[in-house]
Amino acid sequence: MSAARPPASSQVPVLEDREERRGLIGPLAYVVFILIGSLWMFWFAASLGPAAKAQAEAACRALEPELRSGPAPEFSLQDLAGQTVNLQDLRGKFVVINFWATWCEPCIREWPQLDRLAERLQGRDDVVVLAISVDQDQSLVAPFLARMGLEQSSVRVLWDPTGKLHTQYGSEKLPDTYFVDAAGQLVHAYINVRDWGRPAAHHCVESMLARQ
Repeated sequence: MSAARPPASSQVPVLEDREERRGLIGPLAYVVFILIGSLWMFWFAASLGPAAKAQAEAACRALEPELRSGPAPEFSLQDLAGQTVNLQDLRGKFVVINFWATWCEPCIREWPQLDRLAERLQGRDDVVVLAISVDQDQSLVAPFLARMGLEQSSVRVLWDPTGKLHTQYGSEKLPDTYFVDAAGQLVHAYINVRDWGRPAAHHCVESMLARQ
């Protein structure tokens, strides 16, 4: 004798409960999918960080950098037009800082190369090239640049007659150059002359910009 089937009306709540659960599964699966995708993207971006850093270091190796870390010494100096330049105001930009003097023979050889680097980077708004003179007499700087044909250089020239900032950056040799990242942290030092006009130097700076 077969069991009696429940009335059709008693099956309606069961069917409605199943449909309700099916309706909830769709949005829940979508949320889980989005969460997994976000975690994967975060992991992928995090994994690129060390790779980008290694690539930048490799691109700069030919220039023989000395690794640096920690905050770059702050400064507030005037350019040749009398305008004040603060390192703090350059946050968000990659800063190339070169120390030099008009009486420094190696600086005279390096300056045109620094100018060429700045010219190649001129179209970018995320990098600035500074040349800080440690001459005690500011009146010597502009005539020096004029004799070198560098009056219209893309390098922004600053003046520090005390020379204290140079030693704060860690050297007493001229010329020397420092890389400061967008967060104001020192990353590289280049003591003595470098051929900044070479394509390799431009590639080095571009690689450092790509890792920011």
